[in-house]
Amino acid sequence: MGQKNGVRVLDNAATLIFIAITFTTAAIAVVLTTRLLASRSSSPYAGAANSAQTSGTDVLRRYQFREGYMLSDVAPDDAFLDCGVDRTMAFRRLVSSLTPLSPEFQANVDALQDRGDAFLIDGRIGSDAVFIAGRIEDEDVLTLSVGPAGDGEGRQAVETATLDALQTELSDLRATMDTGVAPMWREDESARVTWANAAYFDLVERLRGGEAPGWPLPRIFASELEHAPSDGTFRRCKIAMPDRDEPTWYEVSRDPLPGGTALFTAQPADRLVRAETSLREFLQTTTKTFAALPVGLAVFDRKRQLVTFNPALVALTQAGAEFLTTRPDLKSFLDQLREKKRMPEPRDYRSWRDEIAQLEEGAENGTYHQLWELPEGKTFRVMGRPHPDGAIAFMLEDISAEVSLTRQFRADLEMFQAVLDAVPVAIAVFQADGAMVGANEGYGRLWGQDPQVLAQMPHLNQACVEWSARCKPSRVWGEIRQFVGHEVERGPWVEAVETLDGVRLAVRMAPTRGRATVVQFLPLDVSQSDPLAELTPASATPLLDAARAQTERSAQRRA
Repeated sequence: MGQKNGVRVLDNAATLIFIAITFTTAAIAVVLTTRLLASRSSSPYAGAANSAQTSGTDVLRRYQFREGYMLSDVAPDDAFLDCGVDRTMAFRRLVSSLTPLSPEFQANVDALQDRGDAFLIDGRIGSDAVFIAGRIEDEDVLTLSVGPAGDGEGRQAVETATLDALQTELSDLRATMDTGVAPMWREDESARVTWANAAYFDLVERLRGGEAPGWPLPRIFASELEHAPSDGTFRRCKIAMPDRDEPTWYEVSRDPLPGGTALFTAQPADRLVRAETSLREFLQTTTKTFAALPVGLAVFDRKRQLVTFNPALVALTQAGAEFLTTRPDLKSFLDQLREKKRMPEPRDYRSWRDEIAQLEEGAENGTYHQLWELPEGKTFRVMGRPHPDGAIAFMLEDISAEVSLTRQFRADLEMFQAVLDAVPVAIAVFQADGAMVGANEGYGRLWGQDPQVLAQMPHLNQACVEWSARCKPSRVWGEIRQFVGHEVERGPWVEAVETLDGVRLAVRMAPTRGRATVVQFLPLDVSQSDPLAELTPASATPLLDAARAQTERSAQRRA
């Protein structure tokens, strides 16, 4: 009986110990739970977390705005906006609520507003992971989405490394497109701008006088692109900028993209337009200058097509402006000249082909220079000159009057030379520098000059050497050099010299036009003491009269 009582006491004690342990464990659990709840209550995300636990952020929340005005409705259990929030202030309050969830949110939402750059970032509400996404829909609707980061409807798990690589590539592509100076933008099938690079945004900002652009972006080339350029071509457009007087020029191209969209690129063309304007003004000035020239001008390009001509060419060639404006090739142009008899007629067709080849080759080398004797008696001077890029230019000048004058002048010279040759007096003419400019046949016969040597017009020094070699010593030769060189008084005078053969000559010096000097040699009768005595007044010539008077004055000076 005593043993049974002892066993009962032990059982009761074990039961009491078990009950005590149970209550102790429960008390510890209550204490830990209380501390954990207190810790969560002190967290900055406590409100959002509690709201999340009580309002169901395990579902996707989407907020839509147009120009800062909220279009979507707020659910009663929304964790970030009150149900009765002012729709004009909702965007600012939503941004304020979402900013603590991720340090990247503010920069991304600014880029979304300014440039329409979509984003997807991770955030946290307490210990719960969430995602925040933003994009532009329907051209001007800004959409922000917040939801749990775990798998759910509309979401798919992606390997982190792959997602990071895709985001890095996207960032690199954006940076690459933004570094270009050419504005680029994408338009959908409704001609709405759905994407643009930094240069396009800068251009919009300049057009708005420095005001930051936002969505929707305007089509700044809309008025210039009523008819978009076809694929592979470009259209030149100009835009009036508020910060400059002259318009800004672009060359806009269009490249099709899948889905009916198109990518537009506007290459700056100000320098090209300025160069073209300068070239056009230069061509206009040159054309006006060429139009006033009496010389016909024809320029052929490297393909030998006529690209430039002036009115004088029309008048000289009689080819007709209608024909020349068709830009004929070189062969057709020359054929037209043949038909109009404005070039020498070749002997045969082969000669004609050779003439064309020589003309083209000579023009390329800059050596073509010919006189064309036309059947009607006119004369053309034709010159060919090379031009840049393989072009050639021909200049046609009517020198008929010049040729006629030259021929008349040559005929007059021949006549005057014949008159001089008929005079029985030896005559030579020297310039002030001693160069001989003319002599008659009497001079050649007197001094034994070969006509070919005489035609080379020997110098005065050489002539004096030859004279003194054929005559007895005399101071006349030095006086002649002084007279011709303008070293003494240049009054006419006469001196007598005697050749080695005993022939006495009267030498007369007289100035003439252009500072030249005429030297005359006249054989005299050696039987007379006075070489001029037998020249009677009836037979005397003005030359001999002057010679006698000069001889008397010379004798008086020596006396």
